[in-house]
Amino acid sequence: MARPFAAIALVVAIPCAPLPAQQHAIWVDASGGVKSGAQRVALSGWYRVVHLAGRLELGLGARATAYAGEPVGYINRESVGGNFASTVLIDPAVYALDAGVFGELKLIGPVAVGANLDVLGVATGPRRRTGPLEAKPEAGSYFAYSSSDHGALNSEFYVSWRIVPRVRLRGGMSHYVTDYTVTDAAAAGSPSRRYQKFQTVPFLAIGLQL
Repeated sequence: MARPFAAIALVVAIPCAPLPAQQHAIWVDASGGVKSGAQRVALSGWYRVVHLAGRLELGLGARATAYAGEPVGYINRESVGGNFASTVLIDPAVYALDAGVFGELKLIGPVAVGANLDVLGVATGPRRRTGPLEAKPEAGSYFAYSSSDHGALNSEFYVSWRIVPRVRLRGGMSHYVTDYTVTDAAAAGSPSRRYQKFQTVPFLAIGLQL
């Protein structure tokens, strides 16, 4: 009687046992993107939730990002009037912590393509002053698509190459947004407006699988 039960236990255990590819589901990496007048660096961790057909991976992550650059025109996303022009020149320095999602598709051998996206988080940074206007990074970040995005959010579109089983390089384009709340300190009631800037920079990253 012991043998049938042993066989049943083996049948149940085989699909439940982790395969080599399933044992290590966490990646941590450091990335940097730069172009003339705009830079960003980030540290992130990504946890695989879904692994389909040995090729497609979907998961969740967290990313800490620092954004900087030369003074650039931020676009007024609310109403123009008084000291609130259609654009305001701001020297950006924004620090963000966000939760995100990712997807990655293995192509051939060590090569894969993927994308990730910040969806919710917080941001901070030093205040900037331009005449009567005071600008500070918008504190709450959330993805709402295009100009409806708020705060500081980053997304990456990339090709990755696994150098050795637990180390990979990624390269591609980083598309990010930073928002500032601009307050007119000289006007009655100190009204505010939301100003926004999108940037796209090439980036490189190196990651380690835990």
